Amino acid sequence: MANEIAETGGGRGLPEVPTFVELDPIWAELDAVRTDVATAYQPSAELLTKMDHAIAAANHLRPRISAASQPISRGDLAIHLGLLLKSFVNAGQQDAAVFGRFLRDDVLSLEPSVGAIDLACRRWRRKSKFLPAIAEMMDEVRAAQSQIEGAVDFLLRLPALRAEHASRLNSP
Repeated sequence: MANEIAETGGGRGLPEVPTFVELDPIWAELDAVRTDVATAYQPSAELLTKMDHAIAAANHLRPRISAASQPISRGDLAIHLGLLLKSFVNAGQQDAAVFGRFLRDDVLSLEPSVGAIDLACRRWRRKSKFLPAIAEMMDEVRAAQSQIEGAVDFLLRLPALRAEHASRLNSP
């Protein structure tokens, strides 16, 4: 994996990888609105406004959401994971080639999206002082993939849910 990173970076610094940090707020907003819709006892103008805002925000970011939902390539996965490994000062305590290969192969077996890998790696860097075990990284990727898939699925259903909510709100 280290070779893949070095080749991709061309030896001129850190390699570029797709990142979707600007989508973090929309993932959170869609999760919150989905929860609000699921737990609403009755229609409300406030919830309708939240739904409208989520639809508008998501429509504005639709191309980026679509890009984040695409399957990750083996090369981009290797770069993301390689950068994750290199971002920890204690990264040299194990055989990086063996660990990196198993980490890449096991995470790749989950068939994650580009956005899920980006989100999982970013979350791990921000919350942990140590490298993840392979099982921990797989859990982080599963959680990120679930969040993105749930948000995208909800986004597809949101216009119909909004129409139903509006009709129930306006009926006596």
